[in-house]
Amino acid sequence: MAVCGCASELAGAARALWCCCAVAAAAGCSPPRQISDSGFGAFEVSLAAWSDGLAVAWYDTRDSNAELYVRVLGAGGETGPELRLTHTDIESYEADIAALENAFAIAWYESKHGEASRAQLAAWARDGSPLWSTPLAVGSGSSRNAIVRSSGDALFCAWIEAEADGREFVWGGWWSADGRPLGAPVRLGAAGETTWNLNAAIAPTGEAWVVFDAQAQTRVEELFAAQLAGGRATLARLTADDGIRSKYPDLAFTTEGRAAITWYDERDGNREVYLAAARADEVLLTVEDRARRITTTPGASIGAYVASNGNRIGLAWCDDSSGNYEVFFQTFDVSANALAPPVKLSNTRTNSMIPAIEPWRDGFALAWDEVTQGNDFIHNADTRAEVVFTTVR
Repeated sequence: MAVCGCASELAGAARALWCCCAVAAAAGCSPPRQISDSGFGAFEVSLAAWSDGLAVAWYDTRDSNAELYVRVLGAGGETGPELRLTHTDIESYEADIAALENAFAIAWYESKHGEASRAQLAAWARDGSPLWSTPLAVGSGSSRNAIVRSSGDALFCAWIEAEADGREFVWGGWWSADGRPLGAPVRLGAAGETTWNLNAAIAPTGEAWVVFDAQAQTRVEELFAAQLAGGRATLARLTADDGIRSKYPDLAFTTEGRAAITWYDERDGNREVYLAAARADEVLLTVEDRARRITTTPGASIGAYVASNGNRIGLAWCDDSSGNYEVFFQTFDVSANALAPPVKLSNTRTNSMIPAIEPWRDGFALAWDEVTQGNDFIHNADTRAEVVFTTVR
């Protein structure tokens, strides 16, 4: 297995020092490099790409308050300044970024102690100048875990929202590039108390897809997919109600319209990453029997995310078999057959956590957190984290 990076342990505001070995260079890795300068906590990384550059977003606790940050990278990897986007006394969490023409949009949620959290959507110019902002929620209940995807000059958003009786549902809807709603948002399906992540993709034919896990009339968490087309939602459960957890799905479409779905599953007695590839008209069918088990390690393999570049599928995940989490990457064809062995992208004393992945040039761009664990892992005063970035072919 190729190893793509090595680093010293993060300590306070010290930067991680990265090197890339000859084997990694042969595998097509660029040296992973730190692109945040938090000195405290930079969490929940998201990536977006234009034809001439990329943007990396995260939320940051360096100012004693969670705020949204972005860093724009040029086509040659040169970095612009860190841009702080929010300036409020409300905590801003879990930035999810999508590219617009000469701008970017971010969905996130705001939280203030004793008040309901609120999902938000806003856009900024590439230099960080604010363009517009709008709430996403359709009611007065709390809303959270918002995500955004761009398609041409439109934005699709999904989020979790609570109703008056406390039950939570996944919602989705479309907005214009200047922040106008394009029709009424639609309820997509029931969420559960442990539904913490939503992921989405826009099919080549234009419909929006959202995948998530929920304990919704099932014994434990199972995978669900919702398709939103023509203002109508279709929901399907993707995994069997077998009493074994299936968690954190992600979805991508190839240029030919085939879908790739990844998640981690505990059905083999360990947390392992699975990948299924199917025609778009098969996405709402059960995926377990068609899936390939990607990981076979003694540790936990979690945080799997997928992207497509043409008809090549890129999969990234993290695994703690070495004692702390490291990030791995592998490519597959449209039938989920491996095109190359997995590559270990990080080799650190810190925890390399939850990679984001986007198609970039003839390969993929990735970003993740290097986390020095506190007593409660993340969201803890003792925890430190910085964002790192790399590209692979």
